Amino acid sequence: AGSFSRVEIVPSVTSYARASSRSDCAAAASCTYDEEMTNFANWFTYYRTRMQMMKTSVGQAFLPLNTDYRLGFTTINNTDFSGTSNDRWLALADLDNSQKQSWYGKLYTQSPSGSTPLRNALDRMGQLYEGTLSGAPDPIQFSCQQNFTILTTDGYWNQSFTGYGDQDDSNTSTDDQVF
Repeated sequence: AGSFSRVEIVPSVTSYARASSRSDCAAAASCTYDEEMTNFANWFTYYRTRMQMMKTSVGQAFLPLNTDYRLGFTTINNTDFSGTSNDRWLALADLDNSQKQSWYGKLYTQSPSGSTPLRNALDRMGQLYEGTLSGAPDPIQFSCQQNFTILTTDGYWNQSFTGYGDQDDSNTSTDDQVF
């Protein structure tokens, strides 16, 4: 387990120990008060909550994507796939500048709602790729295209599942064990 060591950043302290993994300090072994304040301000702005961390990380990861890709957006609580006025839905489309701007706009305006219907959300994405999701255009262009759904969550689903159920009739208590 990790350990926590509280460090107070105060103007009267002019030098702070620098971790070897940090590249934001000019000196090899220490950081100045101003460098520590900048580091804290960046953390506070971009990473202090799980939602901020997710938005920052996803935003940086998707930045290099270009027109070779198609991208859409939805949230796990979205059930309206009828148009672009919905702040929780962006239909899958070629990633031109307009689509990229719309996608980032949707990503950065999201707020957690308190429920985590993971299985239902993934079931809806299955329906999207089947072309049977009510109100959503069929995203499939070619029979051989790859499609991916990326889901970010705290990992705990908390709603009953209304989808297909256990299609492989497996006993998860023993089938998932390695012998």
